[in-house]
Amino acid sequence: MANKGNLFHVGPSPIILVTVQEWVVFNIVQSALLLIPAWGIQPVSPPVNALAAHAGRPLLYEELQPRHIELITAERVLDSVYLATENLFQWSYSSSSPTPGVPVKIIACGVKNITARQQLVPIPPGSHALARAFYNYEILVTYADAAGHTATITLMSGPRWQRAFVSAGPGRLEVQVKVACSRIEITTPPAPEPGPASPYKPVRVWVCV
Repeated sequence: MANKGNLFHVGPSPIILVTVQEWVVFNIVQSALLLIPAWGIQPVSPPVNALAAHAGRPLLYEELQPRHIELITAERVLDSVYLATENLFQWSYSSSSPTPGVPVKIIACGVKNITARQQLVPIPPGSHALARAFYNYEILVTYADAAGHTATITLMSGPRWQRAFVSAGPGRLEVQVKVACSRIEITTPPAPEPGPASPYKPVRVWVCV
């Protein structure tokens, strides 16, 4: 074979770096019953001078008036703590699939399948507690190669968690998690520098038989 014994060195593969911003809000809420007036539009009698001025055509007057009292259930926020952090993803291109080729342009970056659970651990004595949020999500990155072919990769966040001290009192814990792509780039690691040349040289020996 023509290439038998030849050595081919492949340079470093491109890497897609994705930085996402994570926001976690811990809310201590309490249900409360409220009485509120229900308002509505009701017709009223117009003034006498208005009737005289518009005797030739009908004149309607309406105003906003309370009709009755309603009982509703509302949520009252007793305490709220807000945390923000970043998470970095790294994906290396592999040439095992010929299409698409080497990524050269990022088309889109999005987040899906955010799942979260919460835990509230009381700290005796007192009304404070330790709030914990456990969550995970997926990042979808769509890129294009030099020929315009596109592909979408999925990056898994793995287990993520945050914690905060809150004033629990008689309320319950609610956790809100929001994630968004904040920065994305394609980079290529520098090629390793060649090592020192081998001091040994091949020797050709002729053997006569």
